[in-house]
Amino acid sequence: MGRMRRALAVLAVLAVAGSVIHSEATEQPGPWAARHRVEHRGPAATRYVIGAAGDIACQNPAFGPGSPANCQYDETADLIERGGLSEVLLLGDNQYERGTYAAYTSYFDPTWGRSISNLSPAPGNHEYANDPSSRPGGYFRYFGNRVKGPDGLGYYSFDLGACPDDPCWHLISLNSELCFAAGGCGPAADPSDPGPGNRMHAWLAADLAEHPDAEYPCTLAYWHHPRFSFSTGSGATSAVGPLWHLLYEARADVVLNGHSHNYQRWRPMDPDGDLDRVAGIREFVVGTGGRSHYALPSGTAPENLLSAQADAFGILRLTLKAEAYRWRWVSAAGQPAFDDASDHGVRCVRTSP
Repeated sequence: MGRMRRALAVLAVLAVAGSVIHSEATEQPGPWAARHRVEHRGPAATRYVIGAAGDIACQNPAFGPGSPANCQYDETADLIERGGLSEVLLLGDNQYERGTYAAYTSYFDPTWGRSISNLSPAPGNHEYANDPSSRPGGYFRYFGNRVKGPDGLGYYSFDLGACPDDPCWHLISLNSELCFAAGGCGPAADPSDPGPGNRMHAWLAADLAEHPDAEYPCTLAYWHHPRFSFSTGSGATSAVGPLWHLLYEARADVVLNGHSHNYQRWRPMDPDGDLDRVAGIREFVVGTGGRSHYALPSGTAPENLLSAQADAFGILRLTLKAEAYRWRWVSAAGQPAFDDASDHGVRCVRTSP
C-alpha cells in the first residue's frame, strides 16, 4: 500500500508580526503549524526547484498496484519526498471527500505529510465540502494559522529567494472557492459590504502593487479552479476570471491549478484565452496528485492547449531561475510514462519600459 511513514523532523515556527490570524479557542494547531517554517525568505541561490499537484488523498488507504488509476497518493508522495524540492505547492482538494481534520491526519499526513516542512497549500472545493458558505475547518486546523492569511480567508503570499535580489520569485496562494460565495471574487458591488471573494480581490490587487514587476520580475499564482481547462470533469471556471485580470495587468508569469483530474499545459494567454506571446500568463493544470482521472474530451483540442494527458498520476516540477523558469512532468511509480518538458528556460514577463 505504498510507503506510508511519518516525517520525524520537527521545525520550529517563526512568528511574523501581523502575518497570521489566531484560530478560535476550540481549534488546536495541527501538524503543519508545528512543523512548517513560516519564513520563506532565504539566501540567494542559483535556482529553486518546486513541485506542484492537486486532487490528492482519498478518504481510504492508498490502493496498491492492482488499481493504478485510483488512490495512488502514496506513490505521488514519494515524488515530492525524494525530489529535492525547495517547496511543494498544493493545488486544492488535497484531502477527500470533505477535507476533515480526521481524514487529513489519517491519510494525507502519513503520505504527503511526510514533506510537511515544504508544503504551501491552497484549498479546494472538497476542503469546503462543496459549500462556499462554509468554513474549511479541517484544512485550517491541519495547516495552521499561516494559511488563513491576513484576512483569515485562506489566501497568502511569500517569496522564494532573497527578494528583491536575484533570483526572486513572488508566489501567491489564492482561495478560488471564495469566487463562488456571495459577491464573487471581483471588485465589490458595494465597497462598504464586500463578500469574502471581493476581499480577496482587493488583497490581491494590493499584494501585486506591493510587489511590482520592476522589483519582483517573476510571479507565480496558484489556486484550485482553472480559468481554462479541457476536461470531461471539473473543467473551465469563468468565476476566477477577475483573478486572471489582476495577474495579467501585473505581468504575472505562471498560474497553477487543479480541479480537472489530468495534466494540461497551455500557451501564454490573456484573460480572454487569446494567445499573447509578449505578456500572456502560462497556465498549467496539475490535478494529478493521486485521487482519480478525468478523461480528455474527444474531438479537437483548443488551439492554445499544447500538451495534455489523463492517464498518469504525478507532479509538475518547475525550476525557478533568475528571471526565467523551466518545467518537467514527472510520473509516479507504476504510472504510464509521459514526457512534457521545456527545451530551454522561458523568461519571465517584464513590464514594458
